[in-house]
Amino acid sequence: MRIALATLLCVSTAGVADAEPTNDGYCEFIEGVADAESAIMFAPELFTQFGRIEQSSISVQPGEDPGALRFIGGVKLRLSGIYEGLATKGRAKAECKRHSALEQIRGETLYRAFDARVTVIDAALPEAEKILTQVSADLDARRTTAQEATATRLRIEELRRISTETHQTMSSLPRPTGGSLGLKAFQTADDDVERHDAKLRRAKAINVDVRVGVDEFLDGSVNSDTSSPYFAVLSVNINMGLLFQGGANTRAAEGRRRFLRSGRDPLSVDATADRLRSLVEAATRRAQETATLEADLARQIEVLNRVGGDDSRRYRQIVWFDLVKIRAERAFHDAHATALKQVLGSQ
Repeated sequence: MRIALATLLCVSTAGVADAEPTNDGYCEFIEGVADAESAIMFAPELFTQFGRIEQSSISVQPGEDPGALRFIGGVKLRLSGIYEGLATKGRAKAECKRHSALEQIRGETLYRAFDARVTVIDAALPEAEKILTQVSADLDARRTTAQEATATRLRIEELRRISTETHQTMSSLPRPTGGSLGLKAFQTADDDVERHDAKLRRAKAINVDVRVGVDEFLDGSVNSDTSSPYFAVLSVNINMGLLFQGGANTRAAEGRRRFLRSGRDPLSVDATADRLRSLVEAATRRAQETATLEADLARQIEVLNRVGGDDSRRYRQIVWFDLVKIRAERAFHDAHATALKQVLGSQ
C-alpha cells in the first residue's frame, strides 16, 4: 500500500508542477512587433531624384533638352498605410487577449485545484506540530528511538515542503476572477484576430497616397518662369480583386472557427471541448482512486484507535501522515475536475 501511495502522489502532480506565470512576455512581444511594423506604415516617406532625368516626349516642349539637369523631391504619405497600421495593432491586441484568455483558463483551473490541496495540508499542520511535540517528549523519556523520532520529523517536514511549494506555484498562477470560467472570451478573441487578418487582406487591394514636393530644373535650360516647381498629387489604386474577397474572407473565418474547435490547432489545443473532456475524465478517475485509498487509510486509523497502546499510537501517526497527503490529493483532483466541468458547461 505504501508503494501504491507514493506512486499515486507522483502521478497526480505530473504535468502541473511547471505552471508558467500569466505575464510571460507574449503580449509585450506580439504588441512590440506590431508597433514596429505599424510605425513604418504610419510614417511619411521622403523621396528624391537628381540628375539628367529623361522626360516623356509629350511633356517636352520644342527647343527643350529632354535630358536637362533636374531635381525632384518631397514627401509621400500612404493614407492606406494608416489603415493597415491600425489593423496591425488591432490584430496584436486581439492576439494578446486570446493568449491571456487561454492562460486564464489553464491557470485558474489549476489554481483552484492547488488551493484545495494546500487547504488540507495547512489544516493538518497544527496537528503535525502536536505530534512532533509528543515525539520529542517520548524521545526524552526514552519511550521511542532516535530513528523513529527522525522519521516523524521527516514526515512533518514533507508536509511543510508540500505547503510551501504549493503556495509558490499558486503565486505564479492567475487568481480566480470570481466569475465563471469559460471559453467564450478565448473564442471571441480568436474571432477578432481573424477579423483583423481580413482587414489586412483587404488593405492589400487598395493604395491611396499623397505626394507633395518640388520638381525643379537646375541648369536653366528649361524656362520655368511661367510654372511653379511645387506639386501635390493624390494617387488612388484599387485592385478589382477586392470585389471577390468578401466571400473568401467569410469562408476563411468559418473555417478557422471550426479548426479552432477541432483541437488540431497546436496553440489552442487545451481550449477545445475534446481536450477538456479528456482532462475531466483523468481528474475524475484520479479523484475516485484517491478517495478509495483515503477510505482504506481512515479505516486503519479507526482500528488503531480501538487497539490502544504506545506501539499502536506510533503506527497510527505514520498512517495519519499518509492519510493527510492522500486527502490533499483527492481534494486537488476533485477541485480540478469541478473547474474543468465549469469550463465545458460554459460553451
